Amino acid sequence: MKFIKKLCLIFLMIAFISLPAKANSVPLEVLGSCFIKELSPEKALIIVDAPPTDKGYVSHLYIKLQGAVVEGLRIDSIAIEARDVQFNPPTDWDKKLRPRDVSAVSFEARLLKDDINGALKNYELKDKRWSNFEFDLRNGKIVATAVYELPMLLFKLNVLAKLTGELEVVDENKIYLKNYKLYADGFRLPEQATQELVEKVQPLIDFSDFIFPVRLDSVSNDDKAIFIRTKDKPQPFDSGFKWTYPRSLGNNF
Repeated sequence: MKFIKKLCLIFLMIAFISLPAKANSVPLEVLGSCFIKELSPEKALIIVDAPPTDKGYVSHLYIKLQGAVVEGLRIDSIAIEARDVQFNPPTDWDKKLRPRDVSAVSFEARLLKDDINGALKNYELKDKRWSNFEFDLRNGKIVATAVYELPMLLFKLNVLAKLTGELEVVDENKIYLKNYKLYADGFRLPEQATQELVEKVQPLIDFSDFIFPVRLDSVSNDDKAIFIRTKDKPQPFDSGFKWTYPRSLGNNF
């Protein structure tokens, strides 16, 4: 990510050098490149009603991201709409872009089952004790299975672990597992032992350090994806100020 950070810095330097002395706005590509550095999406669309001011203010902003990364997990789709956004000063954006004040934020995200399984497969490569991870979505519930290699004195024992539960929003910015059950080789573990193990990995997803302050309202799932939303749905709007990534002629994202 050092390359992206350096690119963002170059954009900032070029932007401020090229601005007239009395200019009071920042080119939209400067803001866009900083979002790319922060969330590493495969594609992005940014719409504003006017370019950011030289103080870092944007009155209306819409962002759509495909394949962004949050806490190391690929998020298939993220949409954000925000109003009256006061970012930190643009001269500091090369270090970190953060809104200091926002009057309203709408948010929705979609996580694919296949991406979660991909992340679990990568974890297998790091911890050889785990294998055959499989994450599934069924009837509003999640089901995760894996094989754990338990070293014994003279041999190794493979234990089939199974976790079931439902997702819920906690504190308006975290996703927790509730009504969970844990099984080992088909036998359900005692409730106290299950709680001690599961609570160590809660929350499953944490948006408390996300680039925008979100107040989540719901989390749901079908058999292919998990959907996380605020009460209001983010909506794109008509404007002459749009920026897309990557900046190719064929990108109509």
